Amino acid sequence: MVACTYPWENISDPVMAETRACLQAIIMAKDIGFQDICIEGDALTIIRKLNSADEDRSCISNLIKEIKGRGYNFRSLSFKHVPREANKVAHAMEKKEGVTSILDSG
Repeated sequence: MVACTYPWENISDPVMAETRACLQAIIMAKDIGFQDICIEGDALTIIRKLNSADEDRSCISNLIKEIKGRGYNFRSLSFKHVPREANKVAHAMEKKEGVTSILDSG
């Protein structure tokens, strides 16, 4: 398992922060060399957008497109919604450090 935080400035919108964390997880997974990844997040709206074939037209559409576009770097990439309670480690790190990405190779 790999975890890291990214202290971005001036991100007041939690949806933007969650989307950026997802993008950072994708970047980190590629850098480490993971081939099969499942991104888990508690922001259902974002997970739905990432799993949708429809074009996103929201304020995070550019990030959603970038995340989807980077999917070709992997053998398999999936997005799964998990309850916030199942994501306690990430949220504890986020409160202390900033935007958090955690990857598990298993």
